[in-house]
Amino acid sequence: MRNASFALTGSCLFLAATMSNAAQLRLADGRPVVGVYYFGHWWEPWKSNDDAIRNDLNRLRKMGVTVLFADHEWSQAIDGDWRWLDREHRLAREAGLVIVPWLSLKTFSDVAPGRRQELAKKWFGVDLVYGVDQDGKPAAPLPYHPQTLEFAVKWTKAYIERYREQGALAHVRLNGREGVWVCPTVEIAWVGPGSFDPATVFMFVRHLKSRYRSVAELNKTWGVDYRSFWDVAPRDKRVFDFPGATRGKAVHSAAVRDWVAFCSQLLNDSLERIGAAIRREVPDVVIGTETPYQLGSAHPHAAAYRIGYAADSASVEHAEILVVRATGPLTPEEIALQDAYRKRGHAVVLAYRTYRHWSVFMDRPDAKGRAESFAAQAAEHADGLGFYSWNEMVDTHVAPGTVRKEVALTPARSEQSVRFLESVVKHYLGRGGSGRSD
Repeated sequence: MRNASFALTGSCLFLAATMSNAAQLRLADGRPVVGVYYFGHWWEPWKSNDDAIRNDLNRLRKMGVTVLFADHEWSQAIDGDWRWLDREHRLAREAGLVIVPWLSLKTFSDVAPGRRQELAKKWFGVDLVYGVDQDGKPAAPLPYHPQTLEFAVKWTKAYIERYREQGALAHVRLNGREGVWVCPTVEIAWVGPGSFDPATVFMFVRHLKSRYRSVAELNKTWGVDYRSFWDVAPRDKRVFDFPGATRGKAVHSAAVRDWVAFCSQLLNDSLERIGAAIRREVPDVVIGTETPYQLGSAHPHAAAYRIGYAADSASVEHAEILVVRATGPLTPEEIALQDAYRKRGHAVVLAYRTYRHWSVFMDRPDAKGRAESFAAQAAEHADGLGFYSWNEMVDTHVAPGTVRKEVALTPARSEQSVRFLESVVKHYLGRGGSGRSD
């Protein structure tokens, strides 16, 4: 491993000795991928207290955690000229952990028009081109535009060059090769959903003309009465009712499905091109991505996300490693989709959301069996284990305190949540970690 070489923990030595199936995904030093989402500069006490982070990271390492998933978007780097990112790499390296960075939020939507647009031009010489939302207002950068690709490549290359040797950047072995693991986006999405600018709509209409034999067939499927394909107007909220579709009440639901499927595929194709361009600059890069819900989830929040952010399962096909932020143990249908995805050559890290009710699991007589079931799914149907999160303090977390009362954890309840997380890790490592038998 090119960055710091760390001794394997006792649990990892046990893992190496007992595994019957070598997993295709490992850190370059042989450790399994066991990760947590960690936020080092968003809330106190972590923002101002290095020792608060050190204490967390040392505890995590002793529990068997090896990876920190970190918000290291360019929008974070420009806040203090890299200082937050430098600090987190330094502290992770001290603790013997590695960092997998999220390099943008929702596919560069955090590089908003205005000041950040101007800074992107100053840093990288790019002039980002933005889409428009359904009301015609400026939206996220167009993912397929050459200027977005150039931004993504230059930003990713700058990040890797800064942290490859002296930082804690994750090096992994995947499918027989070693590389640095980065994720161009977290919460894969095309905010909008999609863009309603003329160029994107033109591409959509061309897609419809190849999908439907005639406008009559389109009319019948959608329940509309167009005279021509060119009458299709995605900004028409009567036909393209995205809020209604998330509630299952859209009158023209097929139109919404076609738009979401088109945007999801275009998003994936764009990220595929971005990944290929990054590889030309950094040949040993391993491209990952993150989805905030498991593939095919019927959870109401997941359904709303797929529609509202044009992020169906097609959008993640470009990734070599997919981090899945799951709402809980997977259903048989979700397992089937995830297994099929892995059989197409992708690695998956199954990251469970640490909901508030985790704080009562250890009080129940079935605590051990529950932890074993979480661990078993990750060991049998994924290539790594993860948790969302340690300290995302307005969402699911195991650290004490919060800025939202409805997810607040007292120190005692926090400790119970951490103990359950630790139990899942223990059972996961005891099963030999991830491994493919197919």
